[in-house]
Amino acid sequence: MRVLLSACLLLLLLPGTALCGDLSGLLPGIVGDLARVRLIVGDDAQAEVDKLHGTALAAEASAVAYYARPKERPAEVWLSRVADEREARRQVGVMVHKMYENPDSPFKNPGRLEHAGRAVYRFTGMGRVHLIWSSGDLAWWVSAEPGDEVVFLDALCR
Repeated sequence: MRVLLSACLLLLLLPGTALCGDLSGLLPGIVGDLARVRLIVGDDAQAEVDKLHGTALAAEASAVAYYARPKERPAEVWLSRVADEREARRQVGVMVHKMYENPDSPFKNPGRLEHAGRAVYRFTGMGRVHLIWSSGDLAWWVSAEPGDEVVFLDALCR
């Protein structure tokens, strides 16, 4: 009976996103004064992630969210849950290395900062700031206007 009660309690305490692979619960409806205007989850999100990278990436779940003010170009948040924390760090490291080492990359001014105890890799390019980090088994990429950098980090990089 105690085991059954413990199992039920664990299921109640786990976030829904962990149970079904849906990452939408990690992407709030509003970030600063930007509203989420589009959300892609499941197989459609994984297809978008794979298309962006030009290859299939090992991920258990993915999500893509777009945030915008009226009549502005949306910011993009790309999120994938992978096998474990080590794999998330590895995938982020590979992305950052490729961005940094490629002389033809549109991503410039590489840097590293700390936010909420996490290493965040920052690039500029295409009129945007690009923020990349891992958190547990999650790999994050935010592409936003430079003035929105802090609100995205405060909302998502915890």
